[in-house]
Amino acid sequence: MAIPEFAPHGALPPYVDGNPTSRRARSPYSASIFEVVERFCTSPHRAKLLTGLNEYRKHLHQGGFISGTQWVDGSFVKNVELTLKRDPKDIDIITLFNRPIKYQVQPTKWDSDYETHLHGAYFHTKRMKPIYLCDTYGIDLDVGQMSLIRDTTYWMGLFTDIRGSFNKKGIVEIPLASDPMEFSAVAQAIGGKYNV
Repeated sequence: MAIPEFAPHGALPPYVDGNPTSRRARSPYSASIFEVVERFCTSPHRAKLLTGLNEYRKHLHQGGFISGTQWVDGSFVKNVELTLKRDPKDIDIITLFNRPIKYQVQPTKWDSDYETHLHGAYFHTKRMKPIYLCDTYGIDLDVGQMSLIRDTTYWMGLFTDIRGSFNKKGIVEIPLASDPMEFSAVAQAIGGKYNV
């Protein structure tokens, strides 16, 4: 399903086709990174944000985070230029990741490495945002079932709420990059729209 048009409240709708019970009609809307570029690269500022996202995805790939998906949210997937008369400030991104292969082979090292350096190097939003213009968060898909359920429901609820109202919004889901050639192709797609 294509990324839908904005709803009257200026955000992606939480579901389409008037059917809130159909899984296919509900957010998150599955897309490729190229579809995200096509849909949301509508100004030089948005192109700059997308360039940051592309570099962040490259950073994750280089760290071995190649299996999983990402939820794209925030003012970036809203029509804030019309509704708030401003540019989006950043891209909110949650990475739902399988642990890198070395931690699949040696799972006992994960907890200490994640605490000491992996979280800070890949998901600590205060460190990542100045570099990549993204608010970055992570959900470990290889953690126990109850923790995974709690983390996923928390972030899905937070990402689909519209701050300051009882309205809901949709988000976009993109797969993590598995092919390192993707990053230059995405950079070319962004550059074909705006030279930033």
